[in-house]
Amino acid sequence: MAVVDDVMSEPWVWGATDCCASACDVFARLHGIDPMQAVRGSYNTAMGAVRLIQSWGGMVAMAEGLAAASDLSASDGATGDIGLSAPGFAEGPEGRALLICIQPGAWAGKAVDGFVILPNAERCWRV
Repeated sequence: MAVVDDVMSEPWVWGATDCCASACDVFARLHGIDPMQAVRGSYNTAMGAVRLIQSWGGMVAMAEGLAAASDLSASDGATGDIGLSAPGFAEGPEGRALLICIQPGAWAGKAVDGFVILPNAERCWRV
């Protein structure tokens, strides 16, 4: 939780500390693997994020593709796993975001002013 608080308390910056980059930064600090490594630096605006997600065929396809590229396995949602929110969580593309499991049944997602806790992720991965 200390890593989540440290990373997700930073101000929102597209491409650096947004909903996906922040979750991946937490995951990287916990596990030494950055699921967004392949796309880091490829956007710095909301429109850039939309274009990136569309180039992957949508948020689900991008999350699955980045997880596979990082050799992550599907999981049931254990502490430290990374997950994808259901639609409607975020204001950004497709209303989805990446999340970090802080304990089974509690997922942290970056918000504009810090982070929020959700009860589940739609899909999740582990090392």
